[in-house]
Amino acid sequence: MDLVSLRRQHILWTIQQNPTTITIQRTEKVDMVGYFEEVKSTRGPYTVRIFQKGYAFPKEVSTLAGTKQTDGGWGLITDWNTDIKATSNCSDEFDVPNLGHFRVVAVYPQIVQGQIVGYQADLEKVD
Repeated sequence: MDLVSLRRQHILWTIQQNPTTITIQRTEKVDMVGYFEEVKSTRGPYTVRIFQKGYAFPKEVSTLAGTKQTDGGWGLITDWNTDIKATSNCSDEFDVPNLGHFRVVAVYPQIVQGQIVGYQADLEKVD
């Protein structure tokens, strides 16, 4: 068995220790020559593992639209087939029953021998 297959199996095993099924709601800003249009789409469902990392106090964020509380002490690990993004033009969000609403803040591909074997992501819990 090669290292890529072995690492992919390790990630799948890790996910199966506490799996959560999510469906991603994606909002992309598409250049329409002169303006940007927001295009909404759905990705998934995917089986992932969501975990708390470190300890972060919830923050209150005020914007023109109102006030919300965010908690950045969350992470996610998923396999190599998951379509998950966090860029300036793309925002992924999802809901988890009994946990709440999450926004993907950053995505880190896990690479072995030049191949993606999984993804780790930073999440922000939004109330």
